[in-house]
Amino acid sequence: MGEAPWPNYVNANREFAEVTLSTSGPSDLIWVQDYHLMLVPGFIRAKRAKARVGWFCHIPWPSPDTFGILPWRQEILEGLLGADLLGFHLPEYAEHFRQCAERFTPHRVSRNAIQYRSRTVKTIAAPIGVPVDDLQALAIDRDVEREVAHIRKVMGDRQLILGVDRLDYTKGIPERLAAFEGLLRQDRSARKRYALIQIMVPSRTDVKAYADLKEEIDRMVGDINGRYSETGNIPIHYLYRNLSQRALFAHYRAADVAWVTPLRDGMNLVAHEYVAARTDEDGVLVLSEFAGAAKYLKAALMVNPYDVGATTRAVHRALHMKRSEMRKRMRALRADVMRLDVHRWADKYIAALEGV
Repeated sequence: MGEAPWPNYVNANREFAEVTLSTSGPSDLIWVQDYHLMLVPGFIRAKRAKARVGWFCHIPWPSPDTFGILPWRQEILEGLLGADLLGFHLPEYAEHFRQCAERFTPHRVSRNAIQYRSRTVKTIAAPIGVPVDDLQALAIDRDVEREVAHIRKVMGDRQLILGVDRLDYTKGIPERLAAFEGLLRQDRSARKRYALIQIMVPSRTDVKAYADLKEEIDRMVGDINGRYSETGNIPIHYLYRNLSQRALFAHYRAADVAWVTPLRDGMNLVAHEYVAARTDEDGVLVLSEFAGAAKYLKAALMVNPYDVGATTRAVHRALHMKRSEMRKRMRALRADVMRLDVHRWADKYIAALEGV
């Protein structure tokens, strides 16, 4: 294993900070996004002491035992403490950050803040969502409706299960395929009754670990289709490409079940998009308990994606759910997704930063 490119990370963050400083004024709010730019707040603070800087973390913040493995743990924390406000999707992520600051820096930590030199750095939990109104309008677009009809015609009368993921080892795609194979193996009639549409968006294809993962997924899909296909029925329809937003929403509308089971995820907006698309109050969401969305979308069927057998049973339950229960769950999910609208998320965060 080669040496980690830490100097490159530092240089990239310094360049982002320099450009930000050159294109902003002393009274501007500066909002930095995600783990790619964790040193930027500190670099900005060093040059502009009275800047108002926020940073938001879109991934789970690890516990101190995990974070402490990093050789650059103190540099990362000091960089982030250059901000005035640090945002996280879940309260537990914010708590993990404060625990890390308490263990690995000399600064005093209180319930929702860190006393950093002469400043108070606040932490908040602010769950992100999707632009609900825009997506609901898209869901009933005539072109989308035509594409839904086409998908249904091509797939026949089979119940459709949908997975939508980037190519990434955190998304649990091999575990999902294994659980789907369990469904086919246990019930011979399932081969004619169900189909899994797995949409996988290319990502970091030049990185060997991702290329190896794609090879594993390709092999699994080929093996399962080879073992369980029958004339006219292919169990897994595997789309390895980017889809337009209209095409994606047509699949959301056509799917009886959305299978969203990452091994770990900060939030996972595929779950939100599926629910926003279901203006018909139909469909079932099967959701990993390790996605941040699981803390807010309580009416989903929750699964541990590492437990392949239990996941198979949950998907089987979703496919056989009574319409009354399905609609009750979807109404609850839609209420939660509307409450977590992305515009409200942005307004809440910016208001908090202005208050600082």
